[in-house]
Amino acid sequence: MIAITLLGTGSPMPDPDRAGPATLIQAGGENYVVDCGRGVVMRLVAAGVAPGAVTAVLVTHLHSDHITDLGDIITTQWVTTFEPTPLRIVGPPGIRATVDHIVASLGPDIGYRIAHHDDLNRAPLLVVTEVVSGPVELGGSVAISAGPTDHKPVDPSIGFRFDHEGTAVVVAGDTVPCAGLDEICAG
Repeated sequence: MIAITLLGTGSPMPDPDRAGPATLIQAGGENYVVDCGRGVVMRLVAAGVAPGAVTAVLVTHLHSDHITDLGDIITTQWVTTFEPTPLRIVGPPGIRATVDHIVASLGPDIGYRIAHHDDLNRAPLLVVTEVVSGPVELGGSVAISAGPTDHKPVDPSIGFRFDHEGTAVVVAGDTVPCAGLDEICAG
């Protein structure tokens, strides 16, 4: 079984009743967060999933409303896990540079926390993978693949397919019907 929880369905326009774009996919004891819109950590915790229990974060494209709270997931996962646990982040080309910039912006906070807390003796551990199409190798029992979507002028933008025990779910960000989306939805 695959469980889908819409953590946020908002847009770039602030709305007190809607968090930013984010979807939780759960299967086989694994927790995947697709996109990190405004309020994602609060909505994730409200859904009963601690940031430290996130298997991976997958990003569909680099519009601000889809990555606004990626820094919050990075920080919260880091400060709430007691063992050095890498946070895996997957997204289109450009996600690595984006994550590097987010971590750089958190530099003072990371330094303060390391200096102030004996249990935080390292910076956040991050494993970032860039992908446009094909399998996403994360291990575990859920098979994940990516395919290109159409969100022009944003390029690239991607969607993700999750397969587990004969069931499949596809999650895409902003897109219109296109061949890449059709391909990852096939079957």
